Order: sequence, then structure tokens, then C-alpha cells
Amino acid sequence: MPQRHQMLLRDRHGFERTLILNRAVTLGRQNHCDIVLTDSMISRAHLRIEKIEGQWWVEDLKSSHGSFMDDKPITRLPWKAGETVRLADGAYFITLKSETQAATEVNMQAILQTAQLLAEDVELDDILDQSLERLLAISGTDRGFIMLLEGGELVAKVQRGLGQELERSIQLSMSSVHSVFERGEPIWIHNVSDNEKLMSQQSVLDLQLKTILCLPLTLKGKRIGVVYLDSKRIITEPVDRPIFEAIVGLCAIAIERARLSEDNLRNQVLATVGQVASSIVHDFKNALFVVRGHAELLEVLNPDQKSKHHVSKILEAVQRLGEMSMDVLDYAKVREPRREKVELTAFLSSLVEAIRPHAGDLGVEINCDDTPSVANLDPARFARVIENLLANALDAVADKSSARKVSVTWERVTGGVQIRVADNGKGIPRKVQRRIFEPFFSYGKKKGTGLGMATVKKIVEEHGGSIEVKSEEGEGTVVILTIPDTVNPKENTGGLSSTGQSKSLRSTNPPTPNSVRAI
Repeated sequence: MPQRHQMLLRDRHGFERTLILNRAVTLGRQNHCDIVLTDSMISRAHLRIEKIEGQWWVEDLKSSHGSFMDDKPITRLPWKAGETVRLADGAYFITLKSETQAATEVNMQAILQTAQLLAEDVELDDILDQSLERLLAISGTDRGFIMLLEGGELVAKVQRGLGQELERSIQLSMSSVHSVFERGEPIWIHNVSDNEKLMSQQSVLDLQLKTILCLPLTLKGKRIGVVYLDSKRIITEPVDRPIFEAIVGLCAIAIERARLSEDNLRNQVLATVGQVASSIVHDFKNALFVVRGHAELLEVLNPDQKSKHHVSKILEAVQRLGEMSMDVLDYAKVREPRREKVELTAFLSSLVEAIRPHAGDLGVEINCDDTPSVANLDPARFARVIENLLANALDAVADKSSARKVSVTWERVTGGVQIRVADNGKGIPRKVQRRIFEPFFSYGKKKGTGLGMATVKKIVEEHGGSIEVKSEEGEGTVVILTIPDTVNPKENTGGLSSTGQSKSLRSTNPPTPNSVRAI
């Protein structure tokens, strides 16, 4: 019977999980690590575990808070069964476990571990992280990603071991991913050199791939996404295929369960917003109109400086409350945009110029592209999108001690235009990123309704477009808006094909720290 190794991972709160060790892994806080550890004491790339000639080794990757064995700092040491490595101040403890197991025992354990995902009440992003981590460990592959169908497109939700340019990192597989998703037929190759068709592809030779596994995520006959795994090594002990496909099916159930739970919560919140808007907002706006009228009358009757000061404060408050009311109404109502051809240079430049004095007061350099381009959009509605994004960008850079920069750029893409609003501010924590479109959720702002980004997303989707946020803590954020030229979003290349399946791929990876684009 083969010797199996596992890693027991325990966090500072006593929560334990066991991961199968059959390949080299990197542990750290950065999203692209094989095992992501979220504790703030963990470095972006903290520890490397690898097996060389039958011996496991642990190597600290020059982490800020160190790695320790028997309370002694380590750089690189052999790691034996039963030995425990402490990360940082005890944020995590990892212990190497060794046991001899029959294949049936290994398969059963893999199924039971995956089934635990169904019992856990965790958020979608966590389910995706854990699912991919488990599939990589069980299959023995090195890299991979999970894509889900969203708005007629396959969107990369989580990945491991791949570069920022997802399509370039897996040039081989894009047509394969489409085929697997469209037809529901898995790709199962444990030795590429045995496949003459794949060996004829230059991208396969360039990537030096040996193992490729690509399977649809299917639930009750409905395909919700796809999982892709590959390795530059031939997997010497291939996982049992029927068992692995069953495990992928369990992951699909867990993912869809988490997604439905989030959708249900979102629908409840939207219904509540609608009820609030219909019952009080209009009356509230009427009352504000009365307050504004009396304030302006006081200013006329008492033109002295002291009265003007107090009246201006009243009018500022009325203005802010009016904007808050508009946010609620905008979010609660579904509106068909009155689209027209808009020259972007003049349109966006005018919005930037309106906030340039405020940006100057904050010491922020704000730049606007001047590339000639035309977009098909509702200028009145879309102005709120840009205004919200620019306000967020200014907030993000306000506390920055070095150069503060915000930029607005755009370019033509197939079937439409892509607009980017970017800053080099504080960035958005990973756990916060998943919530930024939730109504009434606010991060890093002292004022506001928490409806800004929810309204932005809603208006963009009313235009048949999509919104993507890329951010890295301490480096900045970029918000990417893609607006199709066609009035009907299904006419765009991102729409559904005649079979109801996606024909385009989109990545949601964060930017690298050295290539930050702004909000």
C-alpha cells in the first residue's frame, strides 16, 4: 500500500482542517498561493512545502513574522511526520501526518472531506477557495481555476498558480474549456505526450504541460461552470476518475447552494429597499423641498453674513439628503436607459472638471483620457456612475501620504467600449471586495448610504454592460466598465449562443502590486 502524507492545519482559534499532500505547495496571504491563509500576521508568500527524493522540506519565504519549529526560526529544514511548524505568532500550526491507506480509503476520505462543504454555512468565495484547494490536492495537479456562468459569460472566480493574464497562462485550454462547458464532456489527460492532437499545439509545448483535467460543474443536468486543472508533471497515481467526478459534483452542489443563499439575501434586501422607497422617499423629498424653500426665503429676508452662513449649512444638508433619496430611488427602480451616441472625451472630461477643484483641495492629481471614442449610453444615468466612482477614488487616496493619483481612461473593445476609473489609494481588502455591490454596505467612508456601488452596478447592467473591480491592498483599485454598443445585451458577443451557453470568458483577478490601475 502506498504511503500517504497529509498536512494538519490549525489556526489560532483552534479550527482544524486536513489537506492531502502530494505536490509542492506555497502558503501565504496572497490570492495566488496554493493555500491561502487570511490572518494578517501571514506574509503574502509565507512558506513553501515541497518533496525532494522522498523527503518533505519546509522553507520560510523571508516572511515578515517568520516560521518556527520547536520555537526556533527556520529558513529551510527537512520536515518529518509528526513535526509541527508554527507560522508567525501562532496564527497557524501545520503538522505533517503520514499513513498507509488503501485506494478505497483515500477515495472515501476525499468524498467525506468534500461533503463537509455542504454542511458549512460559509460565503460563496470561501466555498470556491476550498473547492479548488480540495480538487488540486485530490488530483495532485499544480494549477487550476473555477469559472461560473454569470450574465451569459464564464467568469473566473478563483484560481491557483496562474498568472494575471489568465488566457495567456492557459492558451491551450480556452477552446477546451468552451467545449467542456458547451457539451458537458470532460477532458481527462494524464499524459499529454500520449495525445498526438495536443502535442501538435505550440502552446502545449510552450507550457510544457503533462496533465490536463477539465470538467463541467453540473447540477441536475444544468451546467453552472467549469473546473480546470493542469500540471507540468505526469501524475504517477491518477485519482480514480468516477470518484473524482463525484467529488466535482459535490463541489457544484456546495457552490450553487452558497450562490442561491446569497441571491436570496440580495433579493430580500432589494424588496426591502423597494418598500422603503415607495412608502417614504417621495414624502421625504417633498418635505426637503419645503425646507429648501424656507431656507432660501430666509436668505432673502436676512441678507447679512451670519444668516447666509446658517442658510448655506441648511442647504448643504438638504442637498445631501436629496442625493441620498435619489440613491434609494435609483436602486429600487428598474429603468430602461435612454441611450444615445455620446462622445466620451467631452462627456467624461466635463464630469472630471466638475470635481477637479475638490481634487485639488485634497492634493490629488486627476487625469482624463482624450482618445476620440463614441459610446451608446444614457448620459444622465451614466453620469451618476462616473460621479460615484470618482467620489470613491478620491476617498481612497485621501489618506495617502505620497503622490495621490486618479485617472479615467477608455478604449474600444469588441462590440462596445471599456471605461476604467483608477486610483493608487489604499485598495480594498479581499474579504471586503466580495461585498462592495451589496446595498447598504459601506467601506472606508464616514458618510454615505452604502448604495453607491450597488447603484453603479445596477445602472451598468441596465445598459447591458458589466462591471469588474480589481484591487490590491496598499496599491490601489481599478473599476472596469464594459458597455456594449447594442441596445439589447444579448446581441453582444458576451450574450448566450443558440444553445444557451456562454461564448466568452472573463477573468476577475486582482492586479499585481506593481501594476495598479485606479478607481
